[in-house]
Amino acid sequence: MVGRIVICTLVSAFVGTAYAQQVEIPHEKQAAVVPQSKTAAQAHIEVRPQVVPVSYTTTSASPKISVEQMRQAGTLAGQRAREEMLDIQIDEPAKSAAQPKKQPAPNAVRVVERPTRETETFPAPPINFSGQTAFVRLADGFDLPVGKPDAKGYYRARGFRAHGHLGEDWDGVGGGDTDLGDPVYVIGDGVVVFARDCHQGWGNVIIIRHAYRDGLGTRYVDSLYGHLDRILVKRGQGVRRGQQIATIGNAHGLYEAHLHLEIRKNLEIGMSRDKFAQDASNYYDPSQFITAHRHIQSSGASCRVAMNTFTYDARIPWDKLKNYSHAHTGGGTSESAYALKKALATQNSHRE
Repeated sequence: MVGRIVICTLVSAFVGTAYAQQVEIPHEKQAAVVPQSKTAAQAHIEVRPQVVPVSYTTTSASPKISVEQMRQAGTLAGQRAREEMLDIQIDEPAKSAAQPKKQPAPNAVRVVERPTRETETFPAPPINFSGQTAFVRLADGFDLPVGKPDAKGYYRARGFRAHGHLGEDWDGVGGGDTDLGDPVYVIGDGVVVFARDCHQGWGNVIIIRHAYRDGLGTRYVDSLYGHLDRILVKRGQGVRRGQQIATIGNAHGLYEAHLHLEIRKNLEIGMSRDKFAQDASNYYDPSQFITAHRHIQSSGASCRVAMNTFTYDARIPWDKLKNYSHAHTGGGTSESAYALKKALATQNSHRE
């Protein structure tokens, strides 16, 4: 009995000692745990606990981080983010600097920007830009080609007639060859696309291409000046409204001196009129067109136009062609005679 009491006493002492040791042994310090809730200053910032040392007492069942410690963690994380962004910004210029910029070729075509208008339309047939091109100043209006800008001292001897006379003839009121050698002016800003002696019934001819803008977008027309005495411009030359480009001639003596003017919608005609419909689908009445476009809003910008659009003209052997005749045909038509009388009567009435 005494032995059992001793054994129980020893077991009780051992258990009590173990329990006392279990209570007195302090917990090991664990890594700080960041609360799941975030303040406004910590939004979208990841805080790594091991970076910030945290001290707390063993008597706390759930250790907490103070507000000041949380602010310090947010500041440190923000600083690291800014350093990383700075590194990226420094690296990017270095990469771009390592790649040399492409230099344009010496013969590259200069591109002029145009207003982005998806609804722009062009006159039919469409312009072919596959060949040589030129830049032309947009026209700000059109004037008459003689006695600038309103044909003072001249009259329209013959007008436009579809399937017949596809332009109009301008004569000096003095009649006969009194206007031979008088200046001829370009009707609007443009570029010379044709300038040469065509012989036959044409004599010297100039064709100028114009670009202008209206409510439908950018439009193009050609103006032709025929039967010239002298040509004062060359192909590819830019010209300005009212600039003298030639002098009035008589097609190497075939006619009495006068200027033949045409305005074409179709930019493929050139000197091959018989290849195209000779009506309003391809031609404008010159005086009507000029009157309707005396003043056009223009910013002074330029646009690109095609130069080589006269498809059939390439087949014409210009240098082998002859002049029709060196003698006058006996004067103008009854139409031109009537127009002269009307022009003179109008001038006399104005003087009175």
